[in-house]
Amino acid sequence: MKERLTKLITVILVCVLFAGLLAGCSSSGKGDDVATDTKKEEKTTEKKEDTESAAQTEESSGVVEINFPTSWVGVSSNTEWFNDRLAAFNEQYGDKIKVNVEEIAGDQAYVDKMKVLYSSNSLPDVFSTGGYNLIDSMKDQLVDITDYIDEEWYNSNSEVCWDVNSRDGRIYGVPYSRQVIGYFYNKDLFAQAGITEPAKTWDEFFEQCDKLLAAGITPLSMDTADSGWVTSLMLGAMIAQTEEGEEFMNTLQPKDYNREDFIQAATMIQEMFQKYTTADAVGGKYENAASNFFMEETAIIANGPWMVSDFYDENMVEAGFAEKVGTAMFPGGVMYNSGKIGFNFASKTEEKLKASIEFVRFLTSEESQKKLLEMTGDIPSNINVVSDQVYPLINEVIENGNKASRNINDFQSLWYANVVDEISVQYPLLAQGEITPEQFADALSAVAKVN
Repeated sequence: MKERLTKLITVILVCVLFAGLLAGCSSSGKGDDVATDTKKEEKTTEKKEDTESAAQTEESSGVVEINFPTSWVGVSSNTEWFNDRLAAFNEQYGDKIKVNVEEIAGDQAYVDKMKVLYSSNSLPDVFSTGGYNLIDSMKDQLVDITDYIDEEWYNSNSEVCWDVNSRDGRIYGVPYSRQVIGYFYNKDLFAQAGITEPAKTWDEFFEQCDKLLAAGITPLSMDTADSGWVTSLMLGAMIAQTEEGEEFMNTLQPKDYNREDFIQAATMIQEMFQKYTTADAVGGKYENAASNFFMEETAIIANGPWMVSDFYDENMVEAGFAEKVGTAMFPGGVMYNSGKIGFNFASKTEEKLKASIEFVRFLTSEESQKKLLEMTGDIPSNINVVSDQVYPLINEVIENGNKASRNINDFQSLWYANVVDEISVQYPLLAQGEITPEQFADALSAVAKVN
């Protein structure tokens, strides 16, 4: 009996001890969890406090930071201009706005990067694609800035520049440059033919061609190779002499060229090839057309202001040639006067958006655009900008663009690539009378419709 009691007491003591150990273990685990949770809360609080502290630091400093990736680096023609303008902006606004610049070399690499950022909904505060249209594909993440563009800012820029940066009457981009193209003519050769000023209508234009021929002067530089750039500029200008034609020449990727205005223009082009140009025009490249004008073998060439510097290059022309050259709008007051996509915005806060707009307003000011013209040769979107630091002929081209009554975009920018290629196939046939203007229109339509 005594032994049994002793064993029972021993068992009870062991059980009590074991229970105590279990309770201790249980208590210890709970305590560790509480400690871990406490540490997590402390870290979360510290992180929140750090974020708030950083925000308070930026707020207290009064400096708003914005992100601006740019391809205006390295060998880009705009690098020097951008660096100059950025330094000037920092000097004036550095105590208010900090621009974090990310350099991305190459236009295509830049566009590809914007597409990646768009896919992750992380577009920068402000960006500029150098004319590449990302508005239509990214509009849902871009800021509608219509209400931030005041009347003075709007009126200082060409209407065509706002048009290309707008969708459904709302503005999504701020323009800074445009393309302006008319034609150049040799004033001396005009004088020899008794012509005092450029033609106002296409009927008058052809009359002047006849006068030049009568004076022994070939009127026109033309080409067919490489899309027939010079010739096609004339073609587009002829189409655009009516409101409907102007609309067609501003249409993206048309598929039907079987139009009365297009066929009429093709008829005029056929006549030009057969009567008013050089023998090497059929099959010839732009270089042939330009050389004929430089050598004073022709009196007229259609092209943009980038050609002006060649008029002063004595490796290409005789000394004093530039003084003989005049500029003109195409008959009917038509000019290739088309805006480019400018600066787009994707700021996530009102504060950053306002800072971004302030930055862009500085880059598109009259002073900045004047420097753009002088340093890069780009034609400013601002209609008030000219400069005595550039060739006078460039200012004349700009003025013609500002006065034009019909404004169109060039065919290479709007038509399908295979249509542009097909032009070089069909022009020689049209020139030599192997196809009719109607068949020319049919051929381009057939190619366009495979897209």
